[in-house]
Amino acid sequence: MKVLIGLKQLIGVLLLFIVLTTSAQNDGFSTFSEDSIVKKSQSANSSEFDEFSESEEFSGDNEFNSDEFESDEFSGGDAEFSEFSEGDVTLEKPPVSYNRAYWALAILLYTILAGIFVRFNFTRKLRPLFLLATLVILGFYRGGPGIISSLQNTYLYIIGFNDKWQTIILFLGLLPITYFFGKVFCGWACYLGAIQEFLYIGKVKILQTEKAQKVMRIIRIVIFAILIIQLTVAKMILWNKIGPFKVAINLFSPNITGYILLAVLLISSLFIHRPFCKMVCPAGLVFGWISKIPGASILGIDNTKCTGCKTCSTSCKINAITRDNKVSKLDNQECIMCGDCMSSCNVKTIKTRRNGKKHKEKIVLKGIKNLNIK
Repeated sequence: MKVLIGLKQLIGVLLLFIVLTTSAQNDGFSTFSEDSIVKKSQSANSSEFDEFSESEEFSGDNEFNSDEFESDEFSGGDAEFSEFSEGDVTLEKPPVSYNRAYWALAILLYTILAGIFVRFNFTRKLRPLFLLATLVILGFYRGGPGIISSLQNTYLYIIGFNDKWQTIILFLGLLPITYFFGKVFCGWACYLGAIQEFLYIGKVKILQTEKAQKVMRIIRIVIFAILIIQLTVAKMILWNKIGPFKVAINLFSPNITGYILLAVLLISSLFIHRPFCKMVCPAGLVFGWISKIPGASILGIDNTKCTGCKTCSTSCKINAITRDNKVSKLDNQECIMCGDCMSSCNVKTIKTRRNGKKHKEKIVLKGIKNLNIK
């Protein structure tokens, strides 16, 4: 009962943040749309000006938002901002804003701090606070910048259809951080993951087996391939049109698809730990590939100390550690460095290690053979 009360209080606080943030952002967009349009001549037709400023294509909610109000998954503000003129009306290119770059750098530092905290038993207990702060500040207050948008912008930058270097800092910065600290961003600093994790009740457990994890990864690879094809062909970001997290934060979707995807996300998050992360998220997929690189930070064990119990697999909600036929297996591609298995391990043999000959990204937790414990 106390848990339910606490959950209701949390939801109430989050809804309050949603209302306040949506109102603040709308005010910001309105100010921008009014100030960015100027007349070049006093003889301009006033009705023509009104028609231009109110059109959907150039409204404050479209892809021509400035960096100050770019919100990644929640807007199409990643398009190139260019000077536009029609008759006597001109939309001029604003000065470069470093706001998104500052936020990205702050998130990177935040992730490094989390990467240090996960290595110690005492500081690992702070992870719920990290996630809550991430959800409130980056989610409801800032509305981004987010990792999925940064990944897409990085690809567009590579193929020459994005010249905003501010939009690629987050994704590129997380690549070396993931190499040295593991997928700690996913487990500690991603507000998309935080939303799902706070919804998870864990009463009914489905898709727990090793085979299920492989199937979900295949689905994620297929979605990733489709995303790359879409970016290559369309040369623009379309994810923001249907993203369920956009609808969750803004309580609005321009189409029915957004509401449907939101419903799927909310319902599945109740029974599957981070379903979006496991079956859709392209960034998590790329970060998982980094665990294959020699020297990358991964979780490893000392099989001379492991007793072969199932404590770690039971504590691993993301199912990076699965248990089939009384054998536990650890797949670092799926590990989000939450640290739960390290805290629960009775013999403290699960630790962060380096990928190499002694420790691989995929291992079997066999246990001490002479004890015959499975």
